[in-house]
Order: sequence, then C-alpha cells, then structure tokens
Amino acid sequence: MRSVKRLLMSRSWPMAIGGTHMQEAIISPSRASASKSLNLLLQSGMLAPSTTGAYHLLPPLVRSVEKLSNLIDDKMRDHDCQKVFLASLGSKTMWMRSGRWNSFGEELVKTKIGGMEHCLCPTHEEAICGILQHFGKQLSHQHCPLRVYQTTTKFRNELSPQHGLLRCREFLMNDLYTVDTDRESAMKTYKEIGEMYDDLFEVLKIDIKKVKALTGNIGGDLSHEYHILADIGEDHLLLNNETGECFNSEYLESVPNLQNFTKVNAIEVGHTFYLGQHYSKKFDLLLSLKHGEKAMCEMGCYGLGVTRIIAACVEKLSLDNGLRWPMQICPYKVCIILPKGGSKESVEGNALGEHLYDTLQTIPQFKGDVIMDDRPKRTLGWKVRHAHLIGHPVVLVIGPRALSNNPQIEVIFQPAGESTTQYVHVDNVVDTVKSILM
Repeated sequence: MRSVKRLLMSRSWPMAIGGTHMQEAIISPSRASASKSLNLLLQSGMLAPSTTGAYHLLPPLVRSVEKLSNLIDDKMRDHDCQKVFLASLGSKTMWMRSGRWNSFGEELVKTKIGGMEHCLCPTHEEAICGILQHFGKQLSHQHCPLRVYQTTTKFRNELSPQHGLLRCREFLMNDLYTVDTDRESAMKTYKEIGEMYDDLFEVLKIDIKKVKALTGNIGGDLSHEYHILADIGEDHLLLNNETGECFNSEYLESVPNLQNFTKVNAIEVGHTFYLGQHYSKKFDLLLSLKHGEKAMCEMGCYGLGVTRIIAACVEKLSLDNGLRWPMQICPYKVCIILPKGGSKESVEGNALGEHLYDTLQTIPQFKGDVIMDDRPKRTLGWKVRHAHLIGHPVVLVIGPRALSNNPQIEVIFQPAGESTTQYVHVDNVVDTVKSILM
C-alpha cells in the first residue's frame, strides 16, 4: 500500500526555499502600502513584485486563484458556456476596424513583432469577431445562444498602478462573449449572466453592490458594474444607509433623493455589457435565421477580475496583521501545528497530528486542503502567529494538553474578524472541524 503523501509546511513555498523573509519580522511588519491586501500578500510570501504594476503569484496564492477559477468554470458550464483560449496578441488591423486602436487610449499596450504592429489584448471583442467572421457562412440561429469564455492574462498600461492586484498592468480575468439572434434573446442572456454573477458572489459570501454604469471604451447600449465596498476603493458609489440601495456616482440623474445617500468607495470586480450590434456592424457579422433570411448578430461581453476579486476579498475581510479569506477560495482550509522538534511532546504529538491529518483526508471536502506545520525549529507560539498571518480558517494546535490524561486540541477558528479559540477533546476534533467548515 502506497504511503500517504502529506502536505508539509517544511516542504512548501516559501519555507521550502529557506526564505529569510519568513522570520520574526513578518509577524509584526512595517506597513509599506495603504493596501492591506498588498501588505499581507507580500509579507506572507504569496506575492512577489516583478516590475511596476506586475506581480508573480506564488504557490499558496495560486491555490486560491485555481479554486476561484474552478468555481467560475462550474458556473459557466451550468449556463452552457464553452471554454476557449484566445491569443493575447491582437492585430492592429482588427483593432483599427473596431476603432479601438486609437480610442482605447494610452492604456492599450502596443508592440511590434515581425515588423507588424500588435497589441496585448486587454479584452477580446475583436478576436471573437474575427472568429465569427471565419465561420460566418456556417453561423445560424441553431448555434444560439452562443457563449464562449476564457480565464487568461490580460494587459493594460495603467498610468498609476497601485495597491498590488487591485490596480495593475497584468492581471487574470475571466471574460465571456455571447451571440444571440435578436435583442429580446440577447437581453434574456444578459439577465441570465447577471444572475450567474450574483450566484457566484453569494457562494463566496461577499456582499456585492450592482450598479448601472457607462459602457466606456468597450461600447454597447447597457452595462452594470459589480463592486465590493472598501475604503481603499477608487470607484465612488452613492449608498442609501437605510435601504442598502446603491448608485454609480456617474449616474446622479437616476438617484431619487441625494440627501438620503452617502458617498462610499468601492472596488469594481465585475462588469457586464449588452453590446447589441456595436461590433456586429463594424465586422459585418450576420447569421442565418430559421427561414434562411440573414440578421445582424446581437452580442454581449462580460468580465470578472479573478485576481482582483481575490485581492478585494482579502482587502475587505482581513485584519491589519492577518489575512482572511472567503472559505471557498482560501489556500488551505485546515492547518495542523505540530510541536517544536526535540520537545517532550514532539514524538507523540507528531503521531497525533499525522493521525488527524489522515482522518481529515478521508473526508472529500477536506482532501488536499489540509497542511501540517512541521517546521522543527519553530515554537508553537511562533507557528500560531504565522497561522494568524496566513489566515487558515481552522488551526489545530497539538500542544501539551493534547497529551494529557484528558487529551485536548486547541482549535482556532479564523473567520473575517477576530479569531476564537476552544479546547476540544481529541476524539471530537474532526467533528468540530466539520461543524465549522461544512
């Protein structure tokens, strides 16, 4: 029988490379930014700077990104959306035809390859139109609603990148593109995708404010933004403190009574656009209807900032000295802290920790989501403080009480806000973890 491969902190990033930044200073770091998410992700070794406005995402944060991407994939499949991977390089010819080569402004990253001008795509409307042109003769009402999406790296020359993943030049975005036969069908699609976004944020248990917005350099007839309220946010909304009703400050004419509203800061994490025939007319995109007549495609596009959602959630939920996560996208759900190496509790304590780990692995909801802090040179106190920084939702501490006549495990629950601690008999620990997380 093959031995169990356990996830160990001593072999995981960044401890596996012996990073000197994982020292006492990380527990009480000096602040380098007004952004909690940036400070904490850097200090915890989940993020590393590349160049201005660009960051390397490191293994623990990648776990969070993959979890969110999988949640989005599940939602997309439930709504008959098909996954694609579109080229990051966009041709100048296509972007000139849409009119965005010049109108997009300085934020469009342009480059020359092989003597030809290209851009690094911030969005892919032109690419989708090119594909539809390629298959244009075969496109008919039978293919509609047509829905294709991707989750890929996007580029934007932000003039003032700041706050880490909240405003950067390279980011991960989920973008969805839809085609319908007529306006009525397209509006049904628009409503359905909006509800899908609502469902996603409900799964994350994060409060979202949905507001009508301008279409900007994307174009189209209608759009809505999805915001997380946060002091550091650069967007401004008007919030009715009594009803929770919210409006974009760009739409003051739609606010019923300004006296009842307070201006609040917010982070935009999603955007939906009903494009109508904005791109179809420019690219002459036609489809065949039931009786052979031709009609202009009715289009929509939709975007979720994957890395921005994670950063915004961390910004909203975290403490000044500790990351906090939506349960569904935390890097690990449970951390088991073993005794310091060489202590009198180490042999029996390690065995108990390994038993708890293996038991939790038999539960589908925890499989692959438990890590053991086995670093032998660190004390229990240091490991607990580090677990507070990382923000594992549940921490199990194998301390002296665990080996007493009445063996008890220290169970630390770290939701958004302050953590709580309880001592639980070793026989009841697994059930306690299940009651907290399931």
